[in-house]
Order: sequence, then C-alpha cells, then structure tokens
Amino acid sequence: MGFLKQEVTVEIFLDAIKERFNKDDQDLIKRAYDVAEKTHAGQFRHSGAPYVIHPVNVAYILNDLRQEPNVVAAGLLHDVIEDTPYTKEDMINEFGKDITKLVEGVTKMSKVKNKTRINFESIAAENIRRMLMATAKDPRIIVIKLADKTHNMRTLQFHKPEKQKTIAQETISIYAPLAGRLGVYKIKSELEDLAFQILNPVEYQDIKEKVAAKKAERDSFIETAKIIIRQRLAEINLDVQIEGRSKHFYSIYKKMKDKDKSFDEINDLRAVRIVTKEIRDCYGVLGVVHSIWTPFPGKFKDYIATPKTNQYQSLHTAVIGQDGRPLEVQIRTQDMNTIAEYGIAAHWAYKEGKQPKDISMTAKWIERIRSWSESTSDSQEFLEDLSHELHEDEVFVFTPKGDIFNFPKGSTILDYAFRIHTDVGLHAKGAKIGGRMVPLRTELKSGDQIEVITDKKIKPSPIWLRIVKTSSAKQKLRQYFRKIQDETVNDVPASYIAKLPSDPITEVDIKALKKIKPDKKKDKGKREISIVVAGIKDILVRLSSCCSPLPGDEIVGFITRGRGVSVHKSTCDIAKNHSDKKRMVTVRWDGINNPVPVRIEVKAYDRQGIYLEMVESISKTETNILEAGASSSGEGTLLARFLIEIEHLDQLQEILDNIRSIKNIIFAERVVEK
Repeated sequence: MGFLKQEVTVEIFLDAIKERFNKDDQDLIKRAYDVAEKTHAGQFRHSGAPYVIHPVNVAYILNDLRQEPNVVAAGLLHDVIEDTPYTKEDMINEFGKDITKLVEGVTKMSKVKNKTRINFESIAAENIRRMLMATAKDPRIIVIKLADKTHNMRTLQFHKPEKQKTIAQETISIYAPLAGRLGVYKIKSELEDLAFQILNPVEYQDIKEKVAAKKAERDSFIETAKIIIRQRLAEINLDVQIEGRSKHFYSIYKKMKDKDKSFDEINDLRAVRIVTKEIRDCYGVLGVVHSIWTPFPGKFKDYIATPKTNQYQSLHTAVIGQDGRPLEVQIRTQDMNTIAEYGIAAHWAYKEGKQPKDISMTAKWIERIRSWSESTSDSQEFLEDLSHELHEDEVFVFTPKGDIFNFPKGSTILDYAFRIHTDVGLHAKGAKIGGRMVPLRTELKSGDQIEVITDKKIKPSPIWLRIVKTSSAKQKLRQYFRKIQDETVNDVPASYIAKLPSDPITEVDIKALKKIKPDKKKDKGKREISIVVAGIKDILVRLSSCCSPLPGDEIVGFITRGRGVSVHKSTCDIAKNHSDKKRMVTVRWDGINNPVPVRIEVKAYDRQGIYLEMVESISKTETNILEAGASSSGEGTLLARFLIEIEHLDQLQEILDNIRSIKNIIFAERVVEK
C-alpha cells in the first residue's frame, strides 16, 4: 500500500494492453500515447519525471479496471486539451467524438481554478459538483477521474506537506466514499489507505506493523479453513473458488475508532471469500458453512436478495472458526465478484461483442445527484449534502405495492414521501407502517412497508428541513420555500406601495423607515429576525412583547416613531385596538429565521422519571434547550420550566403536543413575558 507502489513505465503499459486487446484497439491506444507524449513534451511532474508518465499510469489503472479501448485512450489524453495547444477539434479529427466527449468531460471538472489560493473549499466543491454533473451524462467519466485521482495520490509525497494534507482530506472525505458508492471498491480501498497514510501517519504505521506481525498466524488459520470448506463442498460436488480476504488498514482504523476497540479486539481480520458459478450455489454453500461452524447471531446479511445501491451482491456471515475465534465469510457468484471489485467500472469492461450490463440502480443514484446539484447555486451547500449522501449506511423499505427503495441510515418518513413524488412530500401528513400511524419524523428501518398519508391542506414548514436527511428532499423543500418567497412582492417601489389599500403609508414613511438603524447597545444579544415590511426588506422591526409573535404566526405591523416597525400577532388585542390604523403596515416573515427564545411551562402529577421524559420529548425534535428547571408544589404536582430555541410556530406546536402526550401531564403551554 501507499507510496511503495512503483510507477508503471511505458513499456509495462504497452505490454499490458497487448494481453487484452486486438490489434486495431492496440493501434488506437498506441496513437493516443503518441499524441500524449508529443503534446506533453517539455512538461514535468513534481517528482521531476516527464509529464507523460502520469497519463500512462492513469491509462494503466483503467486497463487494470478492464475498461474498453476508448476509455483507456481517453485516460492517455485526459490532460491534453487542458494543458497543451492540442484542441478539441484536433481530437475529434484524430480520435472521433466519443473519446473527445470523455476527455472534455474530465477537463470540465477542473476548469474552476483557484488562482488566488483563496476559498479553497468553494473551489473544490464546485469542481466536485461539475464532476458529478458530467458523470450523469456519461458514467465512464467518473471512472477516468478516479484513476486520475489514484495516481495523483500515489505520487503525493512530491508535494509540500500542507498541500498533501489538503488533498488527502478531500480524497478521504469525497473521492474514496464516491468510489464506494459507485462500487469501485478496488479504488476505494487504495484511496483510503493512501489518504490515511498522510493524515494519520503514526496510526497508519502502527496498524501496518501489527497486521504484518500476525500475518503468518492469520495465513495459517485461513489455509486450514479453506481446506475444511473445500473438502465439505467436494462431498456435494460443488466447484468453487476460495480465497483469503485481507482488511485494508484504514478500515481497521475506522472500526477501532467507531467501536472504541483496540487492535487486538478487532475480530474480522480473518476472512474468506467463496466464489460460485450459480446463484443457487451461494445458498447451498451458506448452508454447508453453517453446518461446519456455529454462526454468530445477527451477523448474516443477504445482499443478493437485496442488493446495495451500487449493485453490490453477496451473502455475508460470521462464524466461530476452528480455534473458537471469529471468521468472516462472503459468498457470491463470479459476476457478483466482478461487480464487487469494479462496481460501475465493470459495466464498461471490455468484452468483444458484448454490451454493458444494466446499471439502473447506480444510474438512478447518479441522476438524483445531478438533479439536486443543478437545483442549488451554493457549491458549499452542495458539498455538505453530498458528504451526508456518501457517508451513510443504507436502509431498504417497501412501497405498499412491494417496490423497494434504499435510503441513507437516519432518513425519515418525510424523505420517503419526497422520493415517491414531490407533491406527496409537500402534502405529507404522516404514514402507516404495519397499519399503525407514525409521524413524519419517524426514522426508516429496513423492511418497513410504508403508506404515506397526504392532505392537500398541509403545507411544508421550515422545520421540515431539520426532519429530512436526504439531499434530494432538502433540495425540493428549498425550492418550495424559494418559490414562495419569489411569489411574494419584493422590493416594490415606494410609489406603488403607497397606493396599496392595505398599506396607507407614504413614500416619505418608507424613506424614513430605511434610515432607522438598530441600537447596538440596547439590542445587544437579541436574535436577528428577518421580516419584509410592505414588500421591502432590511427595515428595522421589533417583535412586540405583548404577544411575542413567532415565525409562522399571522402578523401585522405598526410604524413607530423612530423605532422602526412594531410587529404583533394579528390576534393581539393591543394590535386590534390600536388607535391609529393609518400607521398599520403589512408585514410577513421572510423565509427561515434564526431561532427565537421561547419559554414554556409544564405542570404534571409528580412521578419518578417524568421530568426526564419531558426533556427527552423536547430533545427528540432536535430543539436546543437554553434553560431548564423544575420544582415540586408539595401537593403531588411538579412545575417544570424550559427556555427553548424555536425556528417556527410548527416546531413549538410539535413540542407541546409531544409533552402533552406524556402520562400524568396536566398542562403544557407557552409563557409570554410581558
């Protein structure tokens, strides 16, 4: 692993392609090499090597991934248009449109340059976004980019230490998980270990040495296990391939961290993979393995019946081996093994006269990514959503008709509703699982069969953005809220506003309001609230203490003398009885506001654990508790007080409803401080 991998020479590369391709394809690849060598002449890598060594190694990796001739040729040419005088037209004339399209797709990813070295994260986010949008048009592009990234990581030691860490962090956060999401585990494992070596050199070396120290013992155990399995399968005439499987260093490190275990406590370093000819043989082998050794309860996973999004299929089980210690066993067919190793790259593996296999599940995921990447102009927001999408385990759920959907772990009913259809999500009221009604916040569990209940009267609340976990659902909600804002009058000329019947104010009023600025001393520590006044933003507003309106309340405004606009609930008695209706002005909440501190009081019949239940009912809505306290009345009742941060009226209502559903609650209500 790591920098020990040697650079491939031109001679080794050309010998490798002779083993796989016919003469015509070899000639194509050789022509691509000649162009790369000629156009990159005089250019050098950070290592001092001629630049052409880089595209040669990228093409070699693509050949190792069993890619078709056009992809290997594109690997050789991937930097030519961007870094040399050779043009797109030159490439079309010499190599045709398909290869040019692939090269151009890779080139477009790196068009955004950070010449000032400022805001690196935004530049990286935009490059990754472009990469995925190009990939949606032709997934072969991502295979070339992953090969490019792999060779760059292999030679990362020639960069300055700080740049090494930056590139390694981007690789382990985005590119390695992306390779995993696309099923290219051969690339994923190497990228993780290369990045791990840079980011955690001490831990990397420690694990490497410990793995090496136990290699002889582990190899001996695996060989014995293989002999036992082979003998038992021969008795039922099953012909299989059996091989030992080693865990790469980063996966060991991650498991140690995630499960807070020492190296010696990691039990799955010993594993075998059994490759069969037929799917039915997989289950037969499983039965034999379980008859030899006792299986661990709860460790069996059937990814054949329920494939992962990237089409990974295999049976996984863990058994107590011949020495009483764990042994992991994977069972799959040869085709499944190819997919498991090469993922999306396997679908363009070069096979004379054969078409790429179906990639519908992976293609759907890529299309979803492309769709929500196009719907946001914020690259950093996109990168955060992508990171969540890449780093989550999966759950599988069913529609009432039996169709299957996969979601990141932690996704909710609301995510499922938006996956069914945007309108279903926007009007979702709840759902039924096994005939039982559950709220939108309920997390999905594998095997759930879900029926969404909708109501046309339901409208999305800003707090839904805290409920959904998937990027596609977040994007659909953001689009909805942006549309609502766009439909509302914005930046209306004062001359027009003055004519509105509901806003009997003059242009002079508007100009005067715009001049009023917050009193920084008096308003220190107060939360900023965004309210649009008569269609105009950035006018000073104050939430009236008599009724303390919250985002989501219907509101009215009154122009005050020198203090901006005072905002009341429309139901507020003081607002209704205001003496000067001419000072009334229309106001509305502007999208999603910062949280507002709100006090609530809860009275309950005292019993053990009831206060903790109140706290938990608030916490499960992901609401921040600023203050909390309780006192006993001495008459068998308890009075609890909480100061919480509320983003919307719906959030407060959900909290109060949750508390009121607790046994022995007498009342739960908001306290308005006057």
